[in-house]
Amino acid sequence: MTTVVSNAVSLHPVIPSFSELKIRAIAPLIARLTPWIDPQWGLGPPDAVARAIVGLVKLTHHECDNPVCRMVSFTYGTGFPTLWSHENLNDATHEWLKHEFAKVPFTFFAQMARSVARGHLVPVEGRPELPDDLVAQPPQTDARFVLLAGADNHCFLADSQRRTFEFLDRHRPNHHALHVLPGYGHLDVFMGKRAALDIGPTILKELER
Repeated sequence: MTTVVSNAVSLHPVIPSFSELKIRAIAPLIARLTPWIDPQWGLGPPDAVARAIVGLVKLTHHECDNPVCRMVSFTYGTGFPTLWSHENLNDATHEWLKHEFAKVPFTFFAQMARSVARGHLVPVEGRPELPDDLVAQPPQTDARFVLLAGADNHCFLADSQRRTFEFLDRHRPNHHALHVLPGYGHLDVFMGKRAALDIGPTILKELER
């Protein structure tokens, strides 16, 4: 039996209310000026549009002195920070992440806006091999899914994983699993300084089932 472990990426994206405002109203406006946003701009914005966005982030995000960390939070949701808790990262990881993020096309945010509005993921336009509705039929796999959700995730709320688990469980009861992880957010589930001790045993146990 194949077991798939998934953290926060699910069939049913649920995001904070302010993120919905950003993705539906603000992102399309910025997309008229630039095809992407890049957290690396925090280290050196290349043009006037980038400088304006970095200036906005400096005005609104004061949670740390890492300019890429603050840009990441502005880019990916609502939170100070958004993708992790600073308390879960050691200093070396917080410094390392400066170079781990790059350009994000605004086509991604447009697709996520459509998905949030529909209540589930929608296919990318122009891909006829994908079904029109990804949740209109049972999963076409015998894989067992283990869903991990950080209780403090400010990018995709834990309800994202809960709704996907409910969908999977309806089609195959008592086969899949859901774990909501207190004190964790999005990426710190994997790169947090205690993640190997706090979350690793749960992942190993599920993979061994």
